[in-house]
Amino acid sequence: MGRGRVQLKRIENKINRQVTFSKRRSGLLKKAHEISVLCDAEVALIVFSTKGKLFEYSSDPCMERILERYERYSYTERQLVANDQSPNENWVLEHAKLKARVEVLQKNQRYYKYSYKQDEFVLFL
Repeated sequence: MGRGRVQLKRIENKINRQVTFSKRRSGLLKKAHEISVLCDAEVALIVFSTKGKLFEYSSDPCMERILERYERYSYTERQLVANDQSPNENWVLEHAKLKARVEVLQKNQRYYKYSYKQDEFVLFL
């Protein structure tokens, strides 16, 4: 049989609270690692103890990269709310911008290929 549910309330005994924190922190770090490996997910976990000690886990060697990605995502979400637009409207605008950017890059690529071929032609003459 499984365990019963633990009643969620603050543990009054300081020692028991510290032991529980330590065990649950280890379990949480283990779960973060497992989900990153099993699901190929980018995971960043930050935990501060009551004394202010930092415990962290990152699936990426550089946690800053994940945090920057989170900040960019959060900023975009805040802009959606601030602009009072639906996400679909923003995606349509983003799609149009990206499509224009791709067209410019393709034109540049064609130009440089043509220039490169012309240079080769001159060298062979």
